[in-house]
This record gives sequence, structure tokens and C-alpha cells, in this order.
Amino acid sequence: MKRFLWLCAFASLLLAADTTRGPMSFDDFDTNKDGTLNQEEFDAAKAQRMSARAQAGGGMKNAADAPDFAYFDINHDGKVTKDEFRQKQLERLKNRRN
Repeated sequence: MKRFLWLCAFASLLLAADTTRGPMSFDDFDTNKDGTLNQEEFDAAKAQRMSARAQAGGGMKNAADAPDFAYFDINHDGKVTKDEFRQKQLERLKNRRN
């Protein structure tokens, strides 16, 4: 039984370490930690994620459908706030469920 619990704990750590899966958080994009995203930060984080996926052997089959910076920039001011980002992430999640 102890061996099984250790195996489960180890498997959980391995799964938790896979940061190439699931949606990226606002903080993953906000590299300068100023509370907003600009086009450069967005593009760099997206490219880094795609590179990590490729190195892990898991391509991004829906990469062409990934939203661009303009999608998240609701008020078109050239910046994406945490609220704008969250709103659009929730919208995408809701659309996936339908």
C-alpha cells in the first residue's frame, strides 16, 4: 500500500510539472509584471509555449485557431488587462462547452 501511495504521489508531481498543457495564465504572459500585456509580451510567451510543446513531442494541433493579441484587447488600446484576459478566456471556455 505504501508503495502505491508513493507511486501516486510521484505521478502527481510529473503531471503537475507539465506546463505545456491547458490555457496559459495572465502571469505567464505578463513577463515584466506590470499588470498589462503588450503585443511583444503576448507574442513571446506564445512562441515560447509552442517551442516547449514541440520539444516535448506534443505539437499544437489547434495552433491555427489560437486567439491573437487583438482578440484579448477588448477596448483596442494596445494593452490587455487582467480583466480583459480573464473575460476572453472565460468566453473561450464557454464556447468550447457548447
